[in-house]
Amino acid sequence: MTDPQKTVLVVDNDEDWLSLLERLLVSEGYRVLKAQNCAAAIKLAAQERLHCVIADLKIGAEDGMAVCCAIKRSPELKHVPVIMLSGAEQPETNCGCSCDAFVCKADGTTLLLKAVRKALTP
Repeated sequence: MTDPQKTVLVVDNDEDWLSLLERLLVSEGYRVLKAQNCAAAIKLAAQERLHCVIADLKIGAEDGMAVCCAIKRSPELKHVPVIMLSGAEQPETNCGCSCDAFVCKADGTTLLLKAVRKALTP
């Protein structure tokens, strides 16, 4: 079990993935917040004390990198690790923002948990 005070924000427009990731992360002892679009995610990031963000690369018609960029460009939030999650291979991005890790959904939840643990290790 992990420190129950660690809060992870999960951003995905797919309810099934949100539910799966919530169950997985809660079972590991994390507090989980969920958002289904970029605006909601950015609002939660500004309001809550986050320790990590997991954002899907494609959130409906939106680009999940917008969440990453908003966090990494914020002086108050830039320390928060962002893990990008995608159903595809790691894309090339030209937005000037860099996520802390990239996990392909096809690789399964074990690699995602490993990335979360690594991101939260001081």
